[in-house]
Amino acid sequence: MGKRNGKSNNQNIEKRELHFHLYLRPSLKEDYIRIFDVLADNHARIYKAVYERLKTNTEVVANEFKEEAERMLNGSFHPEYSDYGDFMESVRDYVLDRLDEQFLMHYQFELMSLSNLYQVFEQQLRQWLFNEMTHNENEYINQVKFYLENDKGEDVYGEFYSNFGKLTNLLRELKLTFETWFGEELIVETDTWKTIRECNLLSNTYKHGSGLSAKKLNTLYPQYFEKVNKTRLMDLYRTTNLERVLDVNNISFEKYCNAMKEFWENMREHQYGSKMENIDISSEKE
Repeated sequence: MGKRNGKSNNQNIEKRELHFHLYLRPSLKEDYIRIFDVLADNHARIYKAVYERLKTNTEVVANEFKEEAERMLNGSFHPEYSDYGDFMESVRDYVLDRLDEQFLMHYQFELMSLSNLYQVFEQQLRQWLFNEMTHNENEYINQVKFYLENDKGEDVYGEFYSNFGKLTNLLRELKLTFETWFGEELIVETDTWKTIRECNLLSNTYKHGSGLSAKKLNTLYPQYFEKVNKTRLMDLYRTTNLERVLDVNNISFEKYCNAMKEFWENMREHQYGSKMENIDISSEKE
């Protein structure tokens, strides 16, 4: 964010406490909230149009696939020398394969929607924090200059608190709060933030498979992993995308969407916080 140097022995670098005023414009707040209404509506409409029938009338869909298979295979079936049992087995295999494909598409739809949902929220939060923390008002308050490029001329935004853990640490250090009926509450200690974290872990597990997020998800929310006896299907198939290894029936898109809406609804218009930063003081010595 500022002009920083990673070398601790650089005599031109001094650690200072910087103070920040963060302003959430009402119009921006409305925009941030509105996108979750749009995402929820879009998710519901796609589910209803494409997947609801599969989930609620599976037998009807299976019969349609059965009729489709019979039409396709009838041309190669000859009663005089074809085995009817083999014919029916081929029909059954076709139906099971098509159903499995469709359930996999629904599985991917739910988890890709969830992954996109989290990315929308994270990018909103990073965008707002970056724009506010580097605002010229905060330069004036702290009497520093915020450099938005590093020494190589590269935009520093890509490294600005670029994952959930870093964002959590930043919100905790700034001591940002929600205003609730019971008074102020640190954002990172609210149920809203915990629900968003849950969404983040699901998203990362789906995208990356076995790894740190999957371990944390399994520790906190083991109910989301499909198992055979005690073996997780994710470990058996070594994929989270090509097989249905997470229990999407227990994953609620609406739940996480509402948590992200609540985050912005509860965010105060003006927030004040401080954090330690490494400051280049070489210009002060000139």
